[in-house]
Amino acid sequence: MRRLSTITASALAVAALAPAAAMAGSGIELHGAPTLRLVDRDHAKLTLVTSERLPRQADGGYKARLAVSGTRVGSIHAAGRHGRDFRYTGVFGAARTLKLGHKYTLRIRIAGQDDIVRTVKLLEERR
Repeated sequence: MRRLSTITASALAVAALAPAAAMAGSGIELHGAPTLRLVDRDHAKLTLVTSERLPRQADGGYKARLAVSGTRVGSIHAAGRHGRDFRYTGVFGAARTLKLGHKYTLRIRIAGQDDIVRTVKLLEERR
């Protein structure tokens, strides 16, 4: 009888851990490379694609913070879909003049998961 209770307790423990393990691997991922395009000499437009929608706060804002080389990306806007993925854009205003071809560090902080860090190259404005 003691062996049966040990097996039952082990099965219950595994069943309780399964949802936690599933949640740990279900973070939002970037699909494709984020792009940074020059708008004017002090502003650039950031475009990125995610695997899932970004979580929202009660006031409608996103529970995500984007920063390029330490400077926060202004407001984030949904920009439609790319297949099954979700596109977002935001405008980045630099304290100093931006340089074409220069690489900047993008940090995406989404509530409840580790930061996503990528290097993005500043490209010319698309015409």
